[in-house]
Order: sequence, then C-alpha cells, then structure tokens
Amino acid sequence: MQLSDGTWTYDTDVINAAVTNECRDWYERDMLNAFTRYAYYLYKQIRDCVNARKCKHMTIEKVREQLKNNNKLDFACNLLSISAEEIWYIVDFADQHLKYVK
Repeated sequence: MQLSDGTWTYDTDVINAAVTNECRDWYERDMLNAFTRYAYYLYKQIRDCVNARKCKHMTIEKVREQLKNNNKLDFACNLLSISAEEIWYIVDFADQHLKYVK
C-alpha cells in the first residue's frame, strides 16, 4: 500500500522494513522522520473525526473502538479522502511507534 502526503510517497513495506532496521542510511532516516510526522498529523485528524468532544483527547483504544462503527469509519474515509485500510494502518503505526500518542 502506498500513502502520499503530496511531496513524499510512502510504501508501507519500506516503512515497516525501515522501522525494524537498526542501522539506517540517510534516506531511510529522512523518510521515516517525514512519515512519522505525517502519521501523527493523520492520526490527529482521524481522532478528531471520531471524537464527539473535540476538547477532550481520546486514547488510542477509544479511537479504535469508535472506528469499529462503520458510520464513523466511512465519515473519516470520506472527509480525509483515504481508504479504510490506510486509516487502520495509521492507527496501528501510531500505537506501535509514536511514543507521544496515549
């Protein structure tokens, strides 16, 4: 699967390989840093799509619980113009690799 933020095109297989690789070259490091910023930005947008109370931030478990509702998942897909598979990948990536996501 490929994700694009306009300037970078990220292949999820390459991202997963770069995350597990301890000795990264400069391109992998830059790509992973850019994807981490993009994933956090998308995660915040997904969280805001399923959150009824915008001032109260949800935990990742509650975001997943809300995304199980097909109406909210479809709403997030339509609003953000991304597929459900991409949404689930971003949420999983945020849970596993973003230390500042609760």
